[in-house]
Amino acid sequence: MNRSPEKKSPLKLRPDLEFQPMEYQGRKGVLVSDRLGLIKNPVLLQGEALEVLALIDGQHDDQDIRLEFLRKRGYSLKGAGLVGEILQSFRQLWLLDTPEFRRRKRELVQEFAALPVREPALAGEAYPERPEELKKLLSEILDLEKLPPEVERLVSDRNPSVLVAPHIDLRRGQRLYSLAYRSLAGKKFRRVIVLGTGHAVENGTISLTEKDFSTPLGRVKTEKELVDSLRKAGGILVAPDDFAHKKEHSIEFQILFLQHLLGNDFQLVPVLFGSFMPWLETAGRASEIPGLKPFLDVLAGAAAGPGTLVVAGVDFCHVGPRFGHQQTASELKEAVVAYDHDLVEALLGWQPESFWDQVRSSGDRFNVCGFPVLASLLEIFQKREGFFLGYELSEEQATGSAVSFAALLYF
Repeated sequence: MNRSPEKKSPLKLRPDLEFQPMEYQGRKGVLVSDRLGLIKNPVLLQGEALEVLALIDGQHDDQDIRLEFLRKRGYSLKGAGLVGEILQSFRQLWLLDTPEFRRRKRELVQEFAALPVREPALAGEAYPERPEELKKLLSEILDLEKLPPEVERLVSDRNPSVLVAPHIDLRRGQRLYSLAYRSLAGKKFRRVIVLGTGHAVENGTISLTEKDFSTPLGRVKTEKELVDSLRKAGGILVAPDDFAHKKEHSIEFQILFLQHLLGNDFQLVPVLFGSFMPWLETAGRASEIPGLKPFLDVLAGAAAGPGTLVVAGVDFCHVGPRFGHQQTASELKEAVVAYDHDLVEALLGWQPESFWDQVRSSGDRFNVCGFPVLASLLEIFQKREGFFLGYELSEEQATGSAVSFAALLYF
């Protein structure tokens, strides 16, 4: 597009928007949502709105976009007015990165920072809000599966040290949640370190919070001194605020099972890992990321403490059109299952370099959202005795997409 003679401010989309391709009433569209919560209900864009959206590239202003739309569609006063209306609706829906959006975001970050407790983000939506209904659901999930006999025998005598569980929707991942958490029945832990995928970590690679966590099952205290030590060790890799925790489900779902099985007597250490993609090519394992090793060393010291459990709340591959692939999940299934098999083998063998190389060699083609968590997990212990409990590739027929996840246990 050519620049207009009178330069205006280029229009930019918010960097934190999530786009899901979909079809509605026979027409292609995109469902737009955000984790910030400014978009109260996902917005479906189709037709002209979708065309205008595609023209917003951060380099062109209102007038440029209007002219380009008219050039493609045929010049008309009606078309010019339509583009203006669409852009105005984008502003009102908080789709654009504007001064008003940045101001409102700062307010939300400050409001959350001032809270002493992280309240449940998904109670009443992803799981029941009433304690008795939630306990019933969790009990039903835990009763779905039985541990392999060998693992059952070990669990009867020893406490697990590491648990790898999904963070997908509770019902969708119920079989794997059951396999992962059955091992904690009747156990006691003084401290639980929960490493979660941070889907919205900004201005850093790690997000920490000293807030206690509340759910319908009560309140779990966070081990604030340890969190402070981790913050100091992580330096500039740690985000300056804890806003990424506000709506993050990867830790919240784990806490529900932990409370149900352990009560509220343990101390929580909640850690969210953002993306490791900037170092995928230059590092060979997580500890080679500049500045990360001191953080991992403090985490390792805490993990080695008596009565400590480490939980990794992760999913594996995200494939299909919803996640940027041209092929459907069904078409990619064979390759994805083989890829996940190699990742799990590296995890069970406690091989940090091999695990990293699996993702690097593919360019993270299959969007392993748990990669930073699992790569870090492999750094904070010496080799563990690991057991594979289960694996699933859960397909979503409506979008032709799928998410994979696994359950692993270590002693």
